[in-house]
Parts: sequence; C-alpha cells; structure tokens
Amino acid sequence: MTARRALSVLAAAAAVLVLSACGGAPLPSSVIEDSSVDVAWRGALTSVGSPLSTGDDDVSQLTHAQFARLDQGTVVEDRSFGRVKILDESDSAMTVRYDLEQPSWSDGIPLDSADLMLAWAAGAHPGDDGFEIASSGLVGSRTPTYDEFERSIDVTFDGTAADWQTALQVVAPAHVVGRIAFGIDDPMAAKQAVIQAVENGDLDEIASAFNSALEVSARSPVGEDRRLASGPYVVERIDGDAEAGDQVVTLVSNREFQGEVAGAFERIVFRQDGSTDVIDHIGDEYDVAQLPVSQADFVQVRDLERDDYGMATVGSGRIWTLLARADTWPLQDIEARTAFLRTIPRSDIIAAAAGDWTEAYEPISAMTLAPGDNGYEIAVEDGGLEKQLELAQDPAAMRKSAGVPENTVVCILYDTDSAFARSAFETMSDALDEGGWTARDCGNASPEEVIAVGGAYDAVLTTIDVPETPADIARQWGAGDGNPTHATSKERDALIERLGTVTDPYERRDVRVAIETDIVSQRVAVPIAADPVVIVASRDVETVQGAPGRHGALASDPLEWVPEGAGPPAAG
Repeated sequence: MTARRALSVLAAAAAVLVLSACGGAPLPSSVIEDSSVDVAWRGALTSVGSPLSTGDDDVSQLTHAQFARLDQGTVVEDRSFGRVKILDESDSAMTVRYDLEQPSWSDGIPLDSADLMLAWAAGAHPGDDGFEIASSGLVGSRTPTYDEFERSIDVTFDGTAADWQTALQVVAPAHVVGRIAFGIDDPMAAKQAVIQAVENGDLDEIASAFNSALEVSARSPVGEDRRLASGPYVVERIDGDAEAGDQVVTLVSNREFQGEVAGAFERIVFRQDGSTDVIDHIGDEYDVAQLPVSQADFVQVRDLERDDYGMATVGSGRIWTLLARADTWPLQDIEARTAFLRTIPRSDIIAAAAGDWTEAYEPISAMTLAPGDNGYEIAVEDGGLEKQLELAQDPAAMRKSAGVPENTVVCILYDTDSAFARSAFETMSDALDEGGWTARDCGNASPEEVIAVGGAYDAVLTTIDVPETPADIARQWGAGDGNPTHATSKERDALIERLGTVTDPYERRDVRVAIETDIVSQRVAVPIAADPVVIVASRDVETVQGAPGRHGALASDPLEWVPEGAGPPAAG
C-alpha cells in the first residue's frame, strides 16, 4: 500500500518540509512528505502538455496552471496564475490582456510573455496549421503585442470570442521550445528567439519543436526538460507503453508551484489498467479507481463502502438519450414524434436498466446541460421539456390522434454491447407495444458506424456528450453529419453562432437556454438519465468525491485527496 503514513510523521511535518531531499526548494506547505497514492487509470498519456485525450487532460489538469478553466459551464479563474481582462470591445473586434502574476516552471525559470506568445501561436494555428493542440477562439486573432517587463500580452480578436478567458492555454515552456527549435541553450535567449519567430510569422520550426517537446512515445522517452510543469504537480517519470496498456505515469509535487491549491499527496501514480477486475485490487494494488457502473460490481462496491472504503458516483459528462430521426417516415411529422416520445417511460427505463444502481443514474430534463451546470434549472423551466414530453396518460390515443396507424414499426438502434441499452430497449419495446407501436430491434455492436454510413434506423438510444463549447453543440445539434436526428433549424444555427461571440456570462447562459428551448420545440429527443461512473477509494485516502464532466471525474479531484488521518486538505 502506498497511501499509508504514521501519525508520528504528521507531528514532525513542519520540520521535514523545510528542505527537499536534494536541498532545493521546500515542498508546498499543504504537501505531506513521502505520501503517495496509486490510481487505477483507464486513460493514457499521449502529450505532456496539450490535452488531446481524456488521459492527457487528467494529467494536464494537475501539471499545468491556467488563467481560467470551465467547471460545469462556469468559468473559474486562477488569479494566483494571472488575470484576464477585456481592454476594448466592439462588434468588429475585441482586445484581451493576458497578464501573468509570478508563476514559474518547475525548473525555476519564470513564465513570461514569451510563454504567452508561444501559447497564442499554438492556439491560433492548431491542427493542420502545425501545432498539435485543440482549437479555440484564438483562431483568426491577430499577432499579439507584448510587454516583457509586465509579463503580459494583448490579443485582438476579429469580432468577439465567448471563450476569451480560457482560450489561451499555456502548456509548453518557451525556453525549451526555443532550445529545440534553434539550438539555443541560454533560457532567456531561447525565449527571445521564440518571440521573434512568432512576431515574424515563422512558425514551422517552433511548431515542430512544440509538438516534439510534448509528445509521449515509448520509442522516444520524454526527458526531464520536456516534462516541465506550472501546476501543482510535475511528471516525474513515464514507464511502460500506452499502446500496450501498461503505462505508468508518476507525478510528484512541484516545489516551484506558488498557486493556491497544491494538494496533500507528494506523489500521485496513474497506472493504466482497463481490466474488469480492478475492484479486486482496491486497498492492495490501488488506492483509488474510477470504474464504469456495472451490475456485476454492485455488491462488491456496496460491501467495500460498508467497510468504510470511500465510494462516490458522478456524471461522466454524457447523457442517455432517445433520439428520433426527423427526416424519414414514420417520425418525420412533429405530431408523430411527439406521440412516440411521450410513450417512453423514462423512470421505468432507469429502474429496469440501472437495477441496483438506480440511484446513480440521475434523471435529467435537458439535452445540452446537465444538473449542476450553469443555467440547467432555467433551461428546464424555460425549455418546457417536462410538460411537452411528459408520459402520455393514453399513448394509444395520442398516436391515433397524430395519424400514425396501429402497429407502425419503429426501428430502434442501440449498442448491443451495453447492458443498460439492452434492458432499456426491452422496457421501451413493451411500452411502445402498449401504445400501438411496434419496436423493431435494430441493435448493433457499433451503432455509431450505422449512423455514419447512413444506415437504417428511426430512433437511436445512445449516450451523447454534454456540450461545453458552441462547436460541441453544432456537432450534435447543428446541420452537419453529426446530428443523428437530421432535424435542422436556421434559428438554432444562428443561436449557436451567436453563442461563440457572447462575452457576458449571463447573456451566454440565456443563449444556451434558447438553444435548448429550440431543440425541445422540435420534439426530436427525450433525455433519460446522466451516465454515471463510480469512484472507489481505500481507507487510506479521504475526501475522494470526484468531479463531474466528460473530461473524467479524476481530472481535478486529486487536489482534494488527503491521507487518512491527515485532516481536511490545506491551502498550498
């Protein structure tokens, strides 16, 4: 076991934290020396900087500080890292200042305007333009001006950008990228070379160096200088191979971190493990594990909880939803879709499909927001889904009134590998039969492929992402190929486009509510429940709760974990 620590060590904490073992900077005051926690991990690390996958995000959340992050639709600023403010805003342009406090990389080199200029270059030229990083509102913005003394840059966006607070993601040290790109060993000179390259638009070399500095590969071990961090933890070592399924990523407390929340454990070890018997090793090989909800595990998880092991269920960032296809018979008319969806007994589906885990599946009444998200309650109230798609008292009469003949066949696509989906289909089939419909079993082991190739289905039972950005909403509910309902709306497309330009948080919330209301008005979907995950922790780790969201419940929660008996987490 790794998460054990004698109480006598707690009594001596003040003394042992004065100096590190190598005589360098002390540990942050909240960190308990020699404490560690082992995590069974279903992710994998492919980049030590840019979060290109869920596993990357788990690590990036802990190793890279940012100006702000999204938390269930709400922007949470980190003013110990820096501040972001709008200097000027009009319909045609907006200028934003990104101003650092005094953070440092884990090698002691300060973050400054060179790191911000590099972050801008990457964010403004993602993907095919050279930098391997997720797209953001920086695309199309103008080359920034910078203030080297103040450690800030001013970015001018063409038009306005809703994600102005979170758009600039600082993930790579400019002095490392400059050394790789230009062979300059002196950190300050390397930084200047990066600034000059960005100002001149000479991005090919720094893009190649940026990608090289962050890439994780079993064939190319990641050196210490390429594992630099600005967050509470730094990647100490990477063992194994993600593709082989045996990767181990060890994080250690960043002694140069000056932020507000530094965590309590000195080490966090993510051990890649996608096996089905992970739960058997909680309290032995692992201290914490995040698992998919499985009926087969219920009794074991319950018994562990009864024995004072930690247990929490949180939303995975996905919603179980029944989507009706609106472009083909028999559901092409809104009256037919309404009659069909109002035959679906949502509570009965949850009870039958979730079984003993019913309480973990939180009922949900919106398609683009989840319970706890900013604006969810307003969307439920204004969108009117509960009233417009409530279970009909006489489904057969409603079907008949909609002009749908008795025994009309509806082909329902679902994932046959999902126990929840199989059981949900059976419950839906019984209810539809009572309402005079005939549910055809169109289950498939790869339903997303059926949709992608334009296969036959009238409705699909699936999980959909809770969208975080306008692009996410457009992908799921816009006019493109990613919308399984094939229901389009010029008004909704205009709202989605507008959402990408709104800077006021209250106005942004209201636009999202309007998008939700438009989706409900088309009667193309009925949400059933939030898709959960379960987190189990040994007795040696306290305050493991999990953070909801599609980036994974383990992405930020480790900062709240403490060794058993150590008391509540302290500020860094």
